[in-house]
Amino acid sequence: MNNLARWETYSPVSIGFEDMFRRLDALADNPQRNYPPYNLVKLDDDRQQLQLALAGFLKEDIEVAVEHKNLNISVNKTYEADGEYVHWGIAQRSFSRNWQLSDDTVVDEVTYLDGLLRVTLKREIPEDQKRKLLPIS
Repeated sequence: MNNLARWETYSPVSIGFEDMFRRLDALADNPQRNYPPYNLVKLDDDRQQLQLALAGFLKEDIEVAVEHKNLNISVNKTYEADGEYVHWGIAQRSFSRNWQLSDDTVVDEVTYLDGLLRVTLKREIPEDQKRKLLPIS
């Protein structure tokens, strides 16, 4: 274990954050992979767009799912070479990538055009967390 602070340090003063700490631990245990390449673009204060370069894949090959605040994008494809390659530089292999979503983030839209998968994410503040003016009696 490295010298990073462990979450147990904060447990005496944090109540209800156990799930968030488990998510952060999972991220620390899984180093980022480089395939497929992606961008994360801030569209405005409440929206971001995840863009994945998926050249050579059909829309039908791609699966995008959200479960337990975990965004999973995967492709299960077997590729058969249609000749003898002198250089093979375009990767077309199966993959599965995960991104942990915050509790107030939802997937707003998923599009695939010209080899670029776009997943638009939107921040939605739950009604019970919005600012409310309280009457004074």
